[in-house]
Amino acid sequence: MIKTPSKARLLLVSITALALAAPLGAQEKTRTKTYESDRYTATQTTTVNRDTGTATRTGVATNRQTGNTATSIGVRQRTDTGSTVSLTQTGPQGRTRNLVGERVRTDDGLTFSGTATGRGGQSYGLAGSRSRDGQGNSQASQSVTSSAGDTLASRSRVTTRSNGMVSNTVTRSRAEGVSRPPRARRPRG
Repeated sequence: MIKTPSKARLLLVSITALALAAPLGAQEKTRTKTYESDRYTATQTTTVNRDTGTATRTGVATNRQTGNTATSIGVRQRTDTGSTVSLTQTGPQGRTRNLVGERVRTDDGLTFSGTATGRGGQSYGLAGSRSRDGQGNSQASQSVTSSAGDTLASRSRVTTRSNGMVSNTVTRSRAEGVSRPPRARRPRG
């Protein structure tokens, strides 16, 4: 996902587009968006191939003043039970972070599990789930764990509906000393 530049500092741009060999006759659709401001230019290309079940997104954001560039490449591949995802982001100083994971459909929602590597080489485990019943009730949860298995951060939300009223309960936790845990979101490529 490329964010439109609106702040003074260079925002890391999520870009995804890998050239994958597609079988002959595959229905592939490509869309390119360009963003420009006085400080940044950015391009995002999304390619979807329904026949192979592959979606890719690539992008590049360049700071006009410094020439520094941030890139991102993400791929989502459909599977029999859901999809696999991978994302690689490289910042303007050449530091890279990665995320790989699998999204699995369930009877009432989905689960996600994966791993991430930060720009400093730290490894994290990622997990999440979402579900919804036929009554409009839903739940969602996310967690980030260290390479040792300790929970660094977690968030859960439960939404219930009854007699025309909606109730949301959100619970968050963060391990002591963790100022800003890595994001537990999966890429939406």
